[in-house]
Amino acid sequence: MGAKVGGKKGGAMADINVTPLVDVVLVLLIIFMVVTPMLSSGIDVKLPKAKTAVEEKDMGQNLVVGVRGDGRVYVDKTEVTKETLVAELVKVRASRALVLKGDKTATYRQVREVMDMIHKDVPGTDTMLLATEKIKEEGAE
Repeated sequence: MGAKVGGKKGGAMADINVTPLVDVVLVLLIIFMVVTPMLSSGIDVKLPKAKTAVEEKDMGQNLVVGVRGDGRVYVDKTEVTKETLVAELVKVRASRALVLKGDKTATYRQVREVMDMIHKDVPGTDTMLLATEKIKEEGAE
């Protein structure tokens, strides 16, 4: 591999070497591909499936309350008891949207109990988003 130093006059060539630029862009692309799935908020739960779900990307901007099938409740990734749930939400909420993630194995009663506690005791929570997984239609890609 050699470098061009110019024509007959011996001056520098004005060619741009794009190989280092492409290398940097590919490394950044790989980094973003690895980091992006880690940006979702809250605990990982198996969400129930719904035909009418609207897909929305979670980039960590929402406050997530997770309910597991065994009754454990989480605010973002911190486990809380049902007694301290309201106090924790009031402390960390600010003006972020509230998303409720109920595990597929959780009963309706467990999720509804948490929803009622939040709605009744946390100011400004007239609206809660419920997380579901969209059912993929057959034949669609």
